Order: sequence, then structure tokens, then C-alpha cells
Amino acid sequence: MNIAISNRISQIPFSSIRGIFEEAGRMEKNGARITHMEIGRPDFDTPVHIKSAASLALDKGYVHYTSNSGIPELREAIAGKLKRENGIIVDPHHEVVVSIGCKEAILDTIIAFINPGDEVLIPDPSWLEYQYMVELAGGVPVPVPLHEKKDFILDPNDVRDRITDRTKMIILNSPHNPTGTVLDGQVLRELAEISITNHLLVLSDEIYEKIIYDNEKHISIASLPGMFERTITINGFSKSYSMDGWRLGYEAGPSALIQPIMKVHQYNTTSATSFAQYGAVEAYNGTQEPVADMVKEFNHRRQLLVNRLLEIPNVSCVIPKGAFYVFPSFKHLGISSKELAMYLLKEAQIACVPGSAFGKNGEGYLRLAYSTDTKQINQAMDRLTELLKKIPKQG
Repeated sequence: MNIAISNRISQIPFSSIRGIFEEAGRMEKNGARITHMEIGRPDFDTPVHIKSAASLALDKGYVHYTSNSGIPELREAIAGKLKRENGIIVDPHHEVVVSIGCKEAILDTIIAFINPGDEVLIPDPSWLEYQYMVELAGGVPVPVPLHEKKDFILDPNDVRDRITDRTKMIILNSPHNPTGTVLDGQVLRELAEISITNHLLVLSDEIYEKIIYDNEKHISIASLPGMFERTITINGFSKSYSMDGWRLGYEAGPSALIQPIMKVHQYNTTSATSFAQYGAVEAYNGTQEPVADMVKEFNHRRQLLVNRLLEIPNVSCVIPKGAFYVFPSFKHLGISSKELAMYLLKEAQIACVPGSAFGKNGEGYLRLAYSTDTKQINQAMDRLTELLKKIPKQG
């Protein structure tokens, strides 16, 4: 039987990140001992008080559908957190939707607002799902280059240069995946001015906001003057609370933006998992000590990994200020980042992600996640250092 898939799907590739992950899994089944530095998730357990809250919800029989927008207790906890930590005031009854992870929240938002032909500005490199979600909606992703010489900070002038009469949205992610950069107040104010002047929507992905270093401060663009009414703030629990398998995220913003997103969410998933939502309530309302402890450990690993990379001749690396990734350059080798990533996986048992998986401007780089312990980081860097000596320089 000859079945034709839709044009929109035929043009979308499978995830390069998951491809590396699956290949690493196959190698492990054959006895390889892989150092996993490819998947963007903490390697810590979910804090006990969060698991206990979800377990109690199960014991109480909270196992059925919830409101499409999530249980009231969680929406209220989200609203309280946004006011307390981000300076964003939302009505928990009409301006918050709980989603199945941030990924659903992002896709719902794009489907709700992007028409065929609409242009969406996306930093390059960036989490490449942004691009493909825009394409699934029929939109046109417009890359805005990030440059190592500027520490991968999004330049407002580069944003201005790419705005046309078809530009509808800009996607921001700070702290940033894959580079770990953090947008400061000055840059955000300029981006806010650009958005207001050009009547742009802003999708602000803030999933890494609590994982931040060197006295940097996370600022939500929705808290700036004139920005709440045009910004969808997206966040979740997977990174800060090590709850990636729980699949919980949310979008928050003015009712005029959130209610169209709710329509997509209704037809997509109905509601997020009931008992998991009770755990998320405890995540926001309970002690934040486990978050601080995790960030402290990540900071230690960050410093170790950056120092080890900078010891390697001709390798450059911008020091990340947030998230749990480094994005070093291996351009001097003269081979593609995909070739290098596969070579490291096969020959050094290091699973990492080629920079090209994050866009054209990521070519020549690798994303290494320091979501593994210091012993494994050191062992992986030992193997990497030795292996690079064996790669002949091209050109």
C-alpha cells in the first residue's frame, strides 16, 4: 500500500539529539560504557518532598482528568511564583495553562498564532525544535545569528535587520540552550522596544531560569513596561526540579493570548497528568533548598569542564552563565560537527551533540552537557584530549 505522508512532516527531520541518544543506547547494549553528555536533563533525583506530594495524590485517588488548564492549586502556585520571582502578575483562572512539558506549551503557542507565511525570528544556534515547530505551522523561521566573538549574546541590531512586514514573533530563550548565555537587562530592554515598535509577539522560553551562575540575574521580558500584553512566558519543572519525566510545563500571559493557546491544548492533550500536578504544587510552594544544592553542584561541574576544555590546544569556549551546557569550538579540526560527534561516540564513548543540530551557526561546535558527575567528566575529557591528537587537521 502506497501511503503518502503530509508535506509538512516529510520536510521535518528526526531530532539529531535523540539520534545520538539512541545510538549510544545501542552501543551500551553491546557492552560500551558511554559517558552521556548529550541529553539536556539533570542527573539528580526529583526532591523527596515533591515525590511525596504526588504519591499522596495517588493515594487519595486523584487519578482522573483535571480542568483543561490544570488543577487550581497549581495554577495558583504558578501565579504566586511569577509574581514573587519574575514580577509578572497573572490571573490563575484565565491566564495560565498547564501543559505536558514546555515542548507542548511551545508548539501550542506557535500553532495558535502562526499562519502560513508568517515569519518568526529565532536565534541561531538555538534549540532546533523551535524552527521545526514553526515549519509545522506553515510559518517561516528566520535565523538571527549568534556569534562567539559576542559571547553568543543576541544582538538587537541583528534582530532589527531581519524584521519585515511579515515578521510576527520572536522566540527568546534565556538562559540559552545550547550556549548557556544569559540576556541582561539592557539587551532585553532593546528587544522590548523592537517588539513594541514592530508589533511583535514574544515567546519567552525560561525553562533554565533557576540554573544560573556568577551572580547573573534572570529577567523575564514580560515584566518590562509594555511587554506583558504581547509576551507568552513559558516555563516548567523539568530542569530546576529534575522532573523531566514528569512532563509538566505551562504558558502564562494575558487572557487574549492564553485563551487561543487553550484551544490548541484542549484538542491536543486534554490535561496534564493529575497526580503529577500535585507534585508540581509542592515544587513551587515547598523548600527550594534542593534547587540551590543542585545549582551549586552544576557550577562546580561547569568550572571543571570549561577548564578542561580550555587546556586543549586550539579549542575555544565561551564560559556559560546559565543552564548546564558548554558549547566549545572545534573549527580548527576542519571536519563537520556531526562527523566529530559520531567519531567521539564511536572511538571515545562520549555522547554529545553536534553544533549543527542547533542551526547553521552551530557548525564547528559541540554541545556538552555537564549533567554527569565530575569523575565521568574528567574521564571523558581525558579520552577527548587523547583522541583529538589522532585527528589529522584538514585543509
